[in-house]
Amino acid sequence: MRKSTHSFLLALLCAQAACVEDAPNGPTADDLAAARKDLLTAAPSPRYPVGAELGGKVVYLGLDVDPPVIVPTKKFTLTHYFKVVQPPGDWRLFTHLHGAGKTSFTNLDHTPVQGKYPVSAWKAGDIVRDVHEVTLEPGFKSSVVEIYIGFWKGDERMPILKGPDDGEKRVKAASIPVAGGAAPEPVAGPKRYVVRRIKDGLIKVDGKAGEAAWVDAAIAGPFVDTMTGAPAEQRTTARMLYDSKFLYVAFDNEDTDVWTTLTKRDDKLWTQEVDELMIDADGDGKTYVELQVNPAGTVFDTYLPVYRQREDAFDAEMKVAVSVQGTLDKRGDTDKGWTVELAIPLAKVVSPKAGFVPSSPRSVPPKPGEVWRANLYRMDWPKGPAGGRQAGWGWSPPLVGDFHQLDRFGALVFADDKGQVPVPVGAGGSGGAAGASAQGGAGGAQAANRTGPLPPGMAPRGPKAP
Repeated sequence: MRKSTHSFLLALLCAQAACVEDAPNGPTADDLAAARKDLLTAAPSPRYPVGAELGGKVVYLGLDVDPPVIVPTKKFTLTHYFKVVQPPGDWRLFTHLHGAGKTSFTNLDHTPVQGKYPVSAWKAGDIVRDVHEVTLEPGFKSSVVEIYIGFWKGDERMPILKGPDDGEKRVKAASIPVAGGAAPEPVAGPKRYVVRRIKDGLIKVDGKAGEAAWVDAAIAGPFVDTMTGAPAEQRTTARMLYDSKFLYVAFDNEDTDVWTTLTKRDDKLWTQEVDELMIDADGDGKTYVELQVNPAGTVFDTYLPVYRQREDAFDAEMKVAVSVQGTLDKRGDTDKGWTVELAIPLAKVVSPKAGFVPSSPRSVPPKPGEVWRANLYRMDWPKGPAGGRQAGWGWSPPLVGDFHQLDRFGALVFADDKGQVPVPVGAGGSGGAAGASAQGGAGGAQAANRTGPLPPGMAPRGPKAP
């Protein structure tokens, strides 16, 4: 589902390892006996009635909230009601909380009925009451908490056949007022980065990124929380360069615990620790490639002809190297971080498959002044699934729980070997990144690599988060 769980909200939760949902034999007789009090004989009349139908299997009847106005730092209770039409099977329940406008996020995934009655055990005719407690942190900056529910398994979510679908296959259950809540501070718009051209052969892909060209390259970052734009808990930055054949990208990750268990190509790297890059070279907000590398050097690459529809047979033919400043997979010590270096063939990004026709003309190599759209991300999970939570950080934060938010991608503006970008005809001597004249080296490039309006023709136009 690829959702970042970093947020200003704290959940009071069932640890996944203790959930009955994961038990191979399902709930015990004692579990079922304890759950019986929450299997109702008649449909309730919740304060927030919904009546959403999901997958022809479950009707979400609605929600009660106690107290009716939430006070940060004090517990409140969410009580969900479900009517089972058909046994759902091996789906799982999720509950998501947002501030107004999806400015913050927390994931309250849990096994229903205090862990005693998983969705896989539900029977036709059941009316299930699911109660759990939540606490908002003092810094929660919204006048409301928005409650969303749904069912998931693997990368799927159960479709909503009727009811308030927010476009992400989530039922919006209610907006609950928060005492003393305030509107969140505005977050800067999509980013831009001026990519300087270098001579062929200057970069050796060894995971160290120590060449003089890298030292002179501008820095993208530090990455921020993808949901809120707040500072990340561990620093991540990136740098980019290009020559006649390759786009070079170097990620620098501060990390006190470097780990992964995934070593198979095209595995679900995003479920652990990973660096990610998405590129929409022709800027149409539709077709793009997604590239990932984890601390073990394992690669995931895919081409997406439309939003989230992957073609994993795609091979980006990247050169990849990783260096770890510490010990990979030794969980008891303290590491410093890890560095990823990539050489991405420009031709594979401009034309990811045979017969591909860019929406806008693109050159290999890009001409100075040419603009691509892209975003860079990092997933981090210091304690792993056994504890803590996974965090998502990015260069140009999407501000929703979706890394594929193409209208929040930043702009990669290609410069010449001096870091200069020609001014578009009619644009005058100033303006956006496309009109910048970065005078070579880190200083000039940094001057052009700032947040602000996108270059001409780069107004956000991609799809909203589904």
